[in-house]
Amino acid sequence: MSVAALGFAILSFWLTFQVATERAWILRIDTAGLDLTVERGTLPRDIAELLILLGQRGLVLTVLLVAAFWLYRATGSWHPVLLVAMGSLTLNVVVAALKVVLARSRPISQEPRFLNPDTIGEIGLFPSGHASNAAFSWLVLLYLLSRKQNWSHTKSVIGALVASTATALMSLGSLMLGHHWITDLLVGAFVGWAIACAFIAVDITVSWASKEKWQQV
Repeated sequence: MSVAALGFAILSFWLTFQVATERAWILRIDTAGLDLTVERGTLPRDIAELLILLGQRGLVLTVLLVAAFWLYRATGSWHPVLLVAMGSLTLNVVVAALKVVLARSRPISQEPRFLNPDTIGEIGLFPSGHASNAAFSWLVLLYLLSRKQNWSHTKSVIGALVASTATALMSLGSLMLGHHWITDLLVGAFVGWAIACAFIAVDITVSWASKEKWQQV
């Protein structure tokens, strides 16, 4: 998991650098996402509104906390609750800081730039908070459930695919609504997975975590 965390962190940095230096190929990808925008009052728009709930902070955090407290009731350990609370706090602090510093323009501007004068001073779009919350939350939920119930490798792989699909569907909904550029969503997902993998790696390997064995209580 530590290798995965490092890999996602490197991907986040590399893709952020590509956008910051306004590489032509990455800007073409971003502007291509504008073609997915759907009109208000249509069924696809309604579907998109539902899809983005998969990354809505209040909803996904509530799901995570419910699962964590359920595990607390089942095992008597506060460990899952602390994992969710600390991980979520770290994620949202990192994402909020990047949004403020990079100040990316909105898709409606047709200019996928950082440090846009019209955006500086506002909470920007990069990286996507919805994408980062979706990536982090569904992966951590998968980990908590798999550790508690001792899932097989096959079941864990299926769970990982479901968690990734939830993030992808949420990102599609955001593009359809015109809320984000494609790279906002990609880097948001990479940051979410990086932080989730980092906390899971600590949970698995650090002595105070591994000794607790809360999943076997």
